[in-house]
Amino acid sequence: MFSGVTAYFTMVYILFLVPNTIMSSFPEAFDRSGELIKTAVLSNGLTAQEMLVSLTILSCLTAAIGTVILALSSNLPFAQGPSLSISTFVTYTICLRMGYSYNEALAAIFLSGAAFFVITTLGFEKKIQDAIPSNIKFAVTAGIGLFIAFMGMQKAHLVEGNNINLVQMISLSDMSSYNARSAVLCIFGVILIAVMLVKHVHGAIFWGKIVCIVFAVPLGLMHLKDFTMDIPDASLIYEAFRMDFAGLFSVSNGFGAFGVIISVIVLISTLCIMDVFETLGTIIATDYIITLSKEGDINERFHKVLKVDSISTVIGSALGITNVSTYVESTAMALEGGRTGLSGIVTAALFLLTIFIAPFASAIPSAATATTLIMSGILMMNVIKYINFDDVEQALPAFLTMAMMPLTYSLVTGISFGLISYTAMMIFTGKGRQIKPGTFLLAVIFIIQFLMVQ
Repeated sequence: MFSGVTAYFTMVYILFLVPNTIMSSFPEAFDRSGELIKTAVLSNGLTAQEMLVSLTILSCLTAAIGTVILALSSNLPFAQGPSLSISTFVTYTICLRMGYSYNEALAAIFLSGAAFFVITTLGFEKKIQDAIPSNIKFAVTAGIGLFIAFMGMQKAHLVEGNNINLVQMISLSDMSSYNARSAVLCIFGVILIAVMLVKHVHGAIFWGKIVCIVFAVPLGLMHLKDFTMDIPDASLIYEAFRMDFAGLFSVSNGFGAFGVIISVIVLISTLCIMDVFETLGTIIATDYIITLSKEGDINERFHKVLKVDSISTVIGSALGITNVSTYVESTAMALEGGRTGLSGIVTAALFLLTIFIAPFASAIPSAATATTLIMSGILMMNVIKYINFDDVEQALPAFLTMAMMPLTYSLVTGISFGLISYTAMMIFTGKGRQIKPGTFLLAVIFIIQFLMVQ
């Protein structure tokens, strides 16, 4: 129970961020200052407010559906929902940069989900897993730890943007600042959780989060927003979310018929790779945490995780939302003691309830969410001891895997840098014959992806 509720509080913010991210694929919905014009009529005939509300409902609904299917089929403590990183890629690369409409992008997502399903059905995911060297597997776990800890520090405003150094620690001298109070509450929460873990308090992460939420009220960090959730009728949702396969394969979106085919293949491959490796990274990390095996080998239950991920993506795109992926924040569920699908069922029920309690859910202070992310990241770093940093052949790929995840805000980029650098090191040190064919193929695929999709 604790693990499911803790995971919900850690993940729920994504269900609101994804719809807001997707809205950027409709430039006509915003004024010059970037503010949403609620009454603006979009290209699909809906107003911006109707579209945002519908996307939010679908975000919660698909997260609940995917998480329930995953819990019942695998009996593992995971949660699924629309991927924030992939929705960002869809919005800013596929729609805004490449010129596809949102409905055309949904068609590409549907096809990528189908391709993902074929990969898992044929057992290719096991070959992918075997192609990843052990040091990179451990680095993935540590890298995800750094990644989610960095996310937490950002959410709590402990670190902020800087034009010179990119990021810097926030100034704590002015406690009248919302961000400063949020940062202090986060630091307090992390220390409190750490103390409770040392004292072996059951549900330490959960209780630490609750304490932060309670303290957030007098600190002025928690306010119910003026947000009304008007559930649209079924016909409105149907008109809003239709996959446009004809538009996706239209010659107007490429340089002739051949250009269209190449463009669509690149899109589908990129979406599929992002989805596969986001889920695979979470699986590797969580596998270590719940000690199913130190090497992170996928057993039958993990095979089911990947298959459900592909099915959820197909369902999600049909409903009108971007790729549904297994959340990396699921590591918080495992760290809180979750070991079965019951944790996921609890989280799924809360995802569904979010449709009706959106004002409260969206008001959860970021400092409270951040404590879980930071503490989970800290606990995941102990896997570094399995990496031999005295051997540069292991150290370089492992370091790049870990470092590039938080620095680029992408699990896939971290894994790709690790595999490419590992392959290059082996080739140029005369050990190319020791490279597994699958490892070499993945490195080549990632290089092609970097060159063709930016």
